Amino acid sequence: MKLRKIVLIETGATDVHVYSRIPIPRLGCVLLGTILRDHGYDVRVYIEDIAPLDWAEVLSADLVGISTLTATAPRSYALAERIRATGIPVVMGGIHATFEADEAACHADYVLRGEAEQSLLDLVHVLEDGGDLERVPGLTRSREGEIFHAPAAQPIADLDGLPIPDFRLVHGWRRRAYVSVMTGRGCPFECTFCSVPAFHGRGGRLVSVDRVLDEIATHLTHSHVRYLFFADDIFNLNRARMKQILEGMIARRLTPRWGAQVRHEVARDGEALDLMRRANCDRVFVGFESINPRTLEHFNKHETRDDIERAIASFHRHGVKVHGMFVVGSDADTAETIRETERFARQHRIDSLQLMILTPIPGSKDYKTMLDRGRLFTRDWSLYDGHHAVHEPEQMTAYEVQAEMMRAMRRFYSVGQMVRRAVRADWKEAAIRFEAHRIVHTFFRHNGGYLDSLRDRLRQQWSATGSRLRSVGLPSLPDAGLRPVIERFFSELNVAVVHMLENAHDLVEEGRTQAGRRRLEARQALTRALERLRGRVDCVIVAVVEDDPARPERVEVSASVRGLPDTAACRACCTWSRASRNGRSSSC
Repeated sequence: MKLRKIVLIETGATDVHVYSRIPIPRLGCVLLGTILRDHGYDVRVYIEDIAPLDWAEVLSADLVGISTLTATAPRSYALAERIRATGIPVVMGGIHATFEADEAACHADYVLRGEAEQSLLDLVHVLEDGGDLERVPGLTRSREGEIFHAPAAQPIADLDGLPIPDFRLVHGWRRRAYVSVMTGRGCPFECTFCSVPAFHGRGGRLVSVDRVLDEIATHLTHSHVRYLFFADDIFNLNRARMKQILEGMIARRLTPRWGAQVRHEVARDGEALDLMRRANCDRVFVGFESINPRTLEHFNKHETRDDIERAIASFHRHGVKVHGMFVVGSDADTAETIRETERFARQHRIDSLQLMILTPIPGSKDYKTMLDRGRLFTRDWSLYDGHHAVHEPEQMTAYEVQAEMMRAMRRFYSVGQMVRRAVRADWKEAAIRFEAHRIVHTFFRHNGGYLDSLRDRLRQQWSATGSRLRSVGLPSLPDAGLRPVIERFFSELNVAVVHMLENAHDLVEEGRTQAGRRRLEARQALTRALERLRGRVDCVIVAVVEDDPARPERVEVSASVRGLPDTAACRACCTWSRASRNGRSSSC
C-alpha cells in the first residue's frame, strides 16, 4: 500500500502539573516527523499539550503514530482504538509502549520498542513494499492471538546523523515558543525510580559541539525561540564538553534564556557556573530527589544533604535560579520527611519546587521490585504521573503521602510566598508563583475525590479483620502538637479516641530510656508497659522515641498501634524535634 500522509501524535497530560502553562515538547514525534518529511512523506505532528487534534486531518492519514508515556497510556490507547475503527493502521511507540509492549499491542497494529528513528522508516518501507514485518527491529505485534516480538532495535550510534527537528511541523506551533534540544542520550547512573538507563542505555552517546550549536542557531532563525530547554537527562554529564557548548553559544551569540537538567556536581565548578550565567542560563532543573540520607542511599543518588545545600547556595551566588525536584514516599520516608522537604525548599530559597510522589514506572527497578512483591494497589496508568500515590510505603499510608504532598505544594506556592517575591521586586518569580498557586489549587479541586478514595481504602484496611476497631487509648505524648493530628486521623476512620493520663508518663519515659539500647530490648519494655493497659481500650497509641544517628538533633516519635493484626495496624509516623521543648512543634 502507498503511504502518502502520516500523522504523529504526542498525547497530552492527564492532569494539571507544574509545567502545564509552559508546554516543553518532547522531541520524539518532532524528530520522527522530520525524518519522514525528509524522505518525502506528507507529515503532520500533533502535541496535545500545545494544540488539540484536528480530527479531519488525523482521519485523512494513511498511517498514524502515537507516542506515549506511562501516565498518558490510557489516552493513547483510546485514541488508537478510535483511529483503528476507521481502518487506519496505528503504530505506537515511546517509553511505556517499550516496556509494556504486550499491552500496547492489544490496542495498536504495530508497536516499536526503543529508539525508533530507523525502525519507523523500516516499518513504513515494509508496509509499502510488502516485505517481511518480522525483520523490522524492535517490532511487536499481535499475530493470530499471539504476541510476536522482533529482536530489539539497536540504539542510534551516530546522533549527528539525525536531522535537526523541525518544530514547524507541529500543529499550532507559534514563533517565540519553548524549544527542546538534546545534546546526548543515556545515563550512567542507576536511580531506582528511573527508566532512562533501560530505554537509552547506561552509556553516554553525545552530539558533537558544532552540531549542537548549529541546531540552536536553526531554532533561533526559524522559531525566534522564547526559551531553550536542554532536554538531556544530565546536561553536565561531560562537564568539559558542556563548557565547550556554552563557550560556543557565547562566541556565536546564541544566548536566548535557557534551562537544563543538571546534577549537583556542576555547582562545584565556578568556571562552569560563570559560563552558564554569561550564556544567559535562567534556571537549572536539579534532581535533588531527597533530603533524607536513607532515601538518597536507596535511590543510588551518590549525594548527601550537604551536597544539596552547597549546590543551591553556589547556583544562587552565580545568579542562576534553582528548580528543585524531589521525590517523596520511599520506604525510608515519613510524613515529616515531606513537611521537612518543603521547609527546606523555603529556607534555602529554592526558586521553584517540583514535589513528586515515588511512582514505580515500567522500566525502572522500583517497578519490578514492587510488582513482584504485590505492593502496587492500582494499575490505572493515568495515576502514574508522579502526582498520585499508587503504592503503600513502609512508614506511611498512601493517604498520608498524597495528603502531605498536596499540603506541602500548597504551602510552598502560598500567597505569602508570592508576596515575599514581590516585596523583593522579583516580579517574574512572583508571577511564576502566582501561576503555580493557581495550578496547585486546580489540582486540589481535580483530585479531592482521589484523596477520598485513599481514605476509604484506609478505612477498609482497618475494618478488614471483621471486628471493627471502636476505640484507641491516647496517653500524653512528648509533642503536644501530635495529639490533634492523631485525633483527626482516627476521627476520619470513625474511631473514638480515649484520653488516658494514667501510666502515660511511664510509657513515654520507658520508651525514651530504651532509645539508646538495642531495638529488641526497647520493644520488650514497651510490651510490658502496654500489658498494664490491656482491656481498657481496643488498642493504645504509644510514643516510641528513637534517636536518629544520622540527625542527632532530631528524635523520631512513631505512633504505633498494638492489639491489631499487622495488616490493620496504623503506620502513621510523625517527627518530634527537640526544639519542640522550646515551643516549636510539627504535626502530620
